[in-house]
Amino acid sequence: MFAFFVIRKEGRNPPATYRSGGILRIIMKHLTVLVIKFVLAAVVTEIILGMYSNLSIREILLVSLAITVITYLIGDLLILYVFNNTVAAVADAGLCWLIIYLSNYMWPGRDVPLLSALSAAVVIGVGEVFLHMYVENNILHHGPDDRDADVIR
Repeated sequence: MFAFFVIRKEGRNPPATYRSGGILRIIMKHLTVLVIKFVLAAVVTEIILGMYSNLSIREILLVSLAITVITYLIGDLLILYVFNNTVAAVADAGLCWLIIYLSNYMWPGRDVPLLSALSAAVVIGVGEVFLHMYVENNILHHGPDDRDADVIR
Protein backbone atom coordinates (compact mmCIF):
# COMPACT_ATOMS: atom_id res chain seq x y z
CA MET A 1 0.00 0.00 0.00
CA PHE A 2 2.84 2.36 0.86
CA ALA A 3 4.49 1.68 -2.50
CA PHE A 4 1.27 2.70 -4.24
CA PHE A 5 1.34 6.15 -2.65
CA VAL A 6 5.06 6.59 -3.33
CA ILE A 7 4.62 5.73 -6.99
CA ARG A 8 1.59 8.01 -7.31
CA LYS A 9 3.42 10.90 -5.66
CA GLU A 10 6.29 10.66 -8.13
CA GLY A 11 3.84 10.85 -11.04
CA ARG A 12 4.45 7.40 -12.47
CA ASN A 13 1.72 4.87 -13.07
CA PRO A 14 1.67 2.10 -10.47
CA PRO A 15 2.13 -1.51 -11.58
CA ALA A 16 -1.02 -3.45 -12.40
CA THR A 17 -0.79 -5.49 -9.19
CA TYR A 18 -1.03 -2.32 -7.10
CA ARG A 19 -3.82 -0.81 -9.19
CA SER A 20 -6.08 -3.84 -9.10
CA GLY A 21 -5.06 -5.13 -5.68
CA GLY A 22 -3.91 -8.31 -7.44
CA ILE A 23 -1.15 -9.40 -5.10
CA LEU A 24 -3.31 -8.85 -2.03
CA ARG A 25 -6.17 -10.74 -3.63
CA ILE A 26 -3.87 -13.68 -4.34
CA ILE A 27 -2.52 -13.69 -0.78
CA MET A 28 -6.04 -13.54 0.65
CA LYS A 29 -7.15 -16.50 -1.48
CA HIS A 30 -4.26 -18.61 -0.18
CA LEU A 31 -4.86 -17.48 3.41
CA THR A 32 -8.56 -18.32 3.12
CA VAL A 33 -7.76 -21.86 2.03
CA LEU A 34 -5.15 -22.24 4.78
CA VAL A 35 -7.59 -21.09 7.47
CA ILE A 36 -10.35 -23.40 6.22
CA LYS A 37 -7.89 -26.29 6.02
CA PHE A 38 -6.59 -25.60 9.55
CA VAL A 39 -10.10 -25.40 11.02
CA LEU A 40 -11.04 -28.67 9.30
CA ALA A 41 -7.92 -30.44 10.57
CA ALA A 42 -8.17 -28.96 14.08
CA VAL A 43 -11.84 -29.85 14.58
CA VAL A 44 -11.48 -33.40 13.26
CA THR A 45 -8.27 -34.16 15.13
CA GLU A 46 -9.59 -32.59 18.34
CA ILE A 47 -12.75 -34.68 18.24
CA ILE A 48 -11.16 -38.00 17.26
CA LEU A 49 -7.76 -37.73 18.94
CA GLY A 50 -9.25 -35.98 21.95
CA MET A 51 -11.39 -39.05 22.63
CA TYR A 52 -8.99 -41.85 21.73
CA SER A 53 -5.50 -40.55 22.52
CA ASN A 54 -3.75 -38.84 25.38
CA LEU A 55 -2.53 -35.84 23.39
CA SER A 56 -3.11 -32.44 24.95
CA ILE A 57 -4.96 -29.66 23.13
CA ARG A 58 -1.66 -27.90 22.42
CA GLU A 59 -0.20 -31.02 20.87
CA ILE A 60 -3.32 -31.63 18.79
CA LEU A 61 -3.20 -28.05 17.48
CA LEU A 62 0.48 -28.50 16.58
CA VAL A 63 -0.39 -31.69 14.69
CA SER A 64 -3.20 -29.79 12.95
CA LEU A 65 -0.81 -27.02 11.98
CA ALA A 66 1.65 -29.55 10.56
CA ILE A 67 -1.18 -31.23 8.63
CA THR A 68 -2.30 -27.87 7.26
CA VAL A 69 1.09 -26.68 6.04
CA ILE A 70 2.39 -29.97 4.65
CA THR A 71 -0.80 -31.06 2.91
CA TYR A 72 -1.35 -27.59 1.46
CA LEU A 73 2.11 -27.41 -0.07
CA ILE A 74 2.30 -31.02 -1.25
CA GLY A 75 -1.33 -32.03 -1.73
CA ASP A 76 -3.02 -28.85 -2.91
CA LEU A 77 -0.36 -26.90 -4.75
CA LEU A 78 1.60 -29.83 -6.21
CA ILE A 79 -0.46 -33.01 -6.49
CA LEU A 80 -3.79 -31.29 -7.20
CA TYR A 81 -2.13 -29.17 -9.86
CA VAL A 82 -0.67 -32.20 -11.65
CA PHE A 83 -3.38 -34.83 -11.05
CA ASN A 84 -7.08 -34.69 -10.23
CA ASN A 85 -9.17 -34.20 -7.11
CA THR A 86 -9.39 -37.89 -6.22
CA VAL A 87 -5.64 -38.48 -6.33
CA ALA A 88 -4.98 -35.33 -4.30
CA ALA A 89 -7.60 -36.27 -1.67
CA VAL A 90 -6.13 -39.76 -1.26
CA ALA A 91 -2.64 -38.28 -1.04
CA ASP A 92 -3.82 -35.74 1.55
CA ALA A 93 -5.44 -38.50 3.61
CA GLY A 94 -2.23 -40.52 3.45
CA LEU A 95 -0.14 -37.54 4.49
CA CYS A 96 -2.58 -36.81 7.33
CA TRP A 97 -2.35 -40.37 8.58
CA LEU A 98 1.44 -40.27 8.43
CA ILE A 99 1.67 -36.95 10.28
CA ILE A 100 -0.82 -38.01 12.96
CA TYR A 101 0.79 -41.39 13.47
CA LEU A 102 4.31 -39.92 13.59
CA SER A 103 3.15 -37.73 16.47
CA ASN A 104 3.65 -40.89 18.57
CA TYR A 105 7.37 -40.35 18.16
CA MET A 106 7.37 -36.58 18.62
CA TRP A 107 6.20 -36.65 22.24
CA PRO A 108 7.38 -39.50 24.45
CA GLY A 109 4.72 -40.99 26.66
CA ARG A 110 1.90 -40.05 24.28
CA ASP A 111 -0.13 -42.69 22.49
CA VAL A 112 -2.07 -42.28 19.25
CA PRO A 113 -3.73 -45.55 18.23
CA LEU A 114 -3.39 -46.62 14.62
CA LEU A 115 -7.16 -46.79 14.09
CA SER A 116 -7.67 -43.29 15.53
CA ALA A 117 -5.04 -41.85 13.21
CA LEU A 118 -6.58 -43.67 10.26
CA SER A 119 -10.14 -42.55 11.04
CA ALA A 120 -9.07 -38.92 11.47
CA ALA A 121 -7.18 -39.08 8.18
CA VAL A 122 -10.19 -40.51 6.34
CA VAL A 123 -12.53 -37.82 7.67
CA ILE A 124 -10.02 -35.09 6.76
CA GLY A 125 -9.61 -36.68 3.31
CA VAL A 126 -13.37 -36.49 2.73
CA GLY A 127 -13.34 -32.81 3.69
CA GLU A 128 -10.39 -32.25 1.38
CA VAL A 129 -12.48 -33.32 -1.63
CA PHE A 130 -14.67 -30.27 -1.17
CA LEU A 131 -11.76 -28.00 -0.36
CA HIS A 132 -9.99 -29.09 -3.54
CA MET A 133 -12.99 -27.97 -5.59
CA TYR A 134 -12.56 -24.49 -4.14
CA VAL A 135 -8.79 -24.55 -4.72
CA GLU A 136 -9.19 -25.68 -8.34
CA ASN A 137 -11.69 -22.93 -9.13
CA ASN A 138 -10.15 -20.03 -7.21
CA ILE A 139 -6.41 -20.64 -6.96
CA LEU A 140 -5.37 -23.04 -9.69
CA HIS A 141 -8.07 -21.79 -12.08
CA HIS A 142 -8.88 -25.23 -13.38
CA GLY A 143 -12.33 -25.12 -14.80
CA PRO A 144 -14.24 -28.30 -15.66
CA ASP A 145 -12.90 -28.20 -19.24
CA ASP A 146 -9.46 -26.75 -18.52
CA ARG A 147 -7.29 -29.48 -17.02
CA ASP A 148 -4.15 -28.17 -18.72
CA ALA A 149 -4.09 -24.67 -17.23
CA ASP A 150 -0.51 -23.49 -16.79
CA VAL A 151 -1.07 -20.56 -14.45
CA ILE A 152 -1.17 -20.69 -10.67
CA ARG A 153 -2.83 -17.55 -9.39
